[in-house]
Amino acid sequence: MNSKKNVLLIFGGTWSERDVSIKSAQQVQQWISDAGFIVRPVRWDHDGWVKCESQDLEEVSEAQHPAELLQEFVNEGVEVAFNCLHGGAGEDGTVAALFQMFRIAHTGAGVSGSAISACKVTFRQRLKGLGINVPKAAVVHREVWRLKSTEVIRGIVEEIGLPCIVKDPFGGSSDGVSVVSGDSEIVDTIGGLLETCPMVLVEQFLYGKELSIPCLGSRQGALPQTLQSVEICLPEGVPFDRKVKDSGKYVDPESRQLCDLQINCPSSVDAEVSVDLSRAVRQIHLELDLGTLSRTDLIICGEEYFFLETNTCPGMTHRSLVPLSAEESGFEGPELIRRMLDAAISQHLGRATGGSFA
Repeated sequence: MNSKKNVLLIFGGTWSERDVSIKSAQQVQQWISDAGFIVRPVRWDHDGWVKCESQDLEEVSEAQHPAELLQEFVNEGVEVAFNCLHGGAGEDGTVAALFQMFRIAHTGAGVSGSAISACKVTFRQRLKGLGINVPKAAVVHREVWRLKSTEVIRGIVEEIGLPCIVKDPFGGSSDGVSVVSGDSEIVDTIGGLLETCPMVLVEQFLYGKELSIPCLGSRQGALPQTLQSVEICLPEGVPFDRKVKDSGKYVDPESRQLCDLQINCPSSVDAEVSVDLSRAVRQIHLELDLGTLSRTDLIICGEEYFFLETNTCPGMTHRSLVPLSAEESGFEGPELIRRMLDAAISQHLGRATGGSFA
């Protein structure tokens, strides 16, 4: 790659993960520059996309229509974009489709891989079809809840058990996630989520070793590389939610004291288990065509592994798991960015010459 190649950095968004996207972009902006490229930051605001002319990613400036701005970049010879949008239209295939329409290579997954991974329900179904273990779960649709909420609660208690985890299927890995232990809690939590979501995922509560394993995509014709596994150490009943993730602290359920979150990288799993998990994560990345980078979350309960979800645009802040894993795998931020951009361009050329359009 030309050391002076322009890289469009897209970030922001109008949904709940905007703030963490901006924090990720502030870090990625520096890494792109350190890797020898020219950064062209673009922020997604409510009234359009804003071209940030300075290093200040929150500067106020005139917004443009996305198509108009992308055409400008194409005319200027910009060929690759780094997707720093977390969740929403940034991770569900919308932005991937837009970049592909303008023939701009991009980090993240392709359209179908993004869409499958962005919905926890669809992702579970795809993994079950691959023979990969997922927690016992039920999907509650808004229309069914309105008509038969009592029967739904009874079925959850009998089939899933308590406590259970209630999730917004379209939320980020830490958003819209609640651990509930009583009937009244289930009613309030499901009812609250269904006010804004068409369906809710209710999963079996599993307590075990929580791991997150990044997988770095590769050029066409090469296998993706799994990075060091990261272990999240939390007491039973404490979810790894947005509050804990952002602050690095949690409230201990017994002492009620504020405690520091412990993250182990590499994780404490033994070598044989690590090989099995890496093989499964690589299979998920390949089968779903997850592009330049994915981060798969799972839990080990005894001798069983349960896969929870995969993120295709994971966080890149100083607290994020992927940069930590990459460093423990032997390379730091700028090299991670360089590899992702290299893979993005190679995969884009593969699509353009008749390869996968996923």
